[in-house]
Amino acid sequence: MKWLIYTLILALFVSSAIAPAFAKGIDVPGDSNGDKIVSTEEQKAAEKLSQEGQITKAQLEEIKNIHENYPKTITDSANQMVTIYKPIQRAVIAYWIDAAITLQALKAEDSIIDITAPIAEQQTLFPKLSRLPVVGEIPRVESLDFEKILELEPDVVITGENASTWDAIQEKIQSLDPDVAVIRFDYAEPETYLDEVNKTGYLFDKKEEANELIDFIDGHLTQINERVKTIPSDARTTVYCEVFSDYKAGGRNYIELAGGANIFGNTSQETFTTTPEEIITRNPEVILHLMGWKYAGKIGWEADNVTAMREKRDEIMSRTGFTGIDAVKSGRVYALDSNIVMDAIYPVGICYFAKWFYPDLFKDMDPNAIHQEYLSKFLGIDYDLSKRGEFVYHPEQHPDGR
Repeated sequence: MKWLIYTLILALFVSSAIAPAFAKGIDVPGDSNGDKIVSTEEQKAAEKLSQEGQITKAQLEEIKNIHENYPKTITDSANQMVTIYKPIQRAVIAYWIDAAITLQALKAEDSIIDITAPIAEQQTLFPKLSRLPVVGEIPRVESLDFEKILELEPDVVITGENASTWDAIQEKIQSLDPDVAVIRFDYAEPETYLDEVNKTGYLFDKKEEANELIDFIDGHLTQINERVKTIPSDARTTVYCEVFSDYKAGGRNYIELAGGANIFGNTSQETFTTTPEEIITRNPEVILHLMGWKYAGKIGWEADNVTAMREKRDEIMSRTGFTGIDAVKSGRVYALDSNIVMDAIYPVGICYFAKWFYPDLFKDMDPNAIHQEYLSKFLGIDYDLSKRGEFVYHPEQHPDGR
């Protein structure tokens, strides 16, 4: 036991004194034999050190926590096993805003030390995270400053799911320091999002917050599904959705989750360019246009009016040949910020869709109130949709002309 206590003192000293360097290994408080696990014997040694005044009560509590709860292992969305040996205190987001939204919703933003520029640019959405150091203009291997990332000694780096882009980021990081854990989640796909929230909550010790967010999302989406599942396929509202550009069709998953029938549901492509003639022929009852990066500053968090969305809707309504389309004749044409349905806030977007597709079926659903609850309760930001709300546009929702 004396040898173990001496080794533990040395390990604690080295852990606190070591200088930043690549591939320095994982220092686990309380681990004296280098296996990255605090055994029962090592915990008892730490207790003796605490009694002798050689380590603080806070250090002892940290060691006890690690002994009782670590290591933690999950399988991420890239189907790789990731193991965390101690509480995550230094995480880098080498990804888009979806990861930042999720971690903020789980109240885990204090664990983040570095971000990418798209997160820094959203000061209203990320009042704390946007002030952190930026490690890249975009989450691409050629843009990220890997030296800067590793100098800050992260416990984990968070990046995207299955694509060569995210493969390259992981390979680069772990070629420089194989001990840095890389967690890969999409944080925007309805098929995997709740599982990713659950696993993120587990790794960041935010299980209660994760369960609360999952209940919020699952509650609203289950309500929608229960009501629309009885609608026969031939009686469902037909929908055409444009993504980012004119005549670029997409949005299938979100349309279907809200109970709509995608007019291009017989195609296998996620997004593709169609023609005005095809849209006219298929005659949708609802038209959606998801506005993206080309409208930066004119829509969404940093905008103060709906001018750009109103103009886009007016342009769609006046397209040659579109006057005979049911959606145009009834005025059921909507312009919206793509981020409300294509990132981690997608459940809120689906609530808007359900209300637009079936207003009578969802008379008791208020998507604006659901949206506001998400912003206030989960993201914890001071953003009043009744005064701003530059995310969706339809004349009925903006009678004041904003």
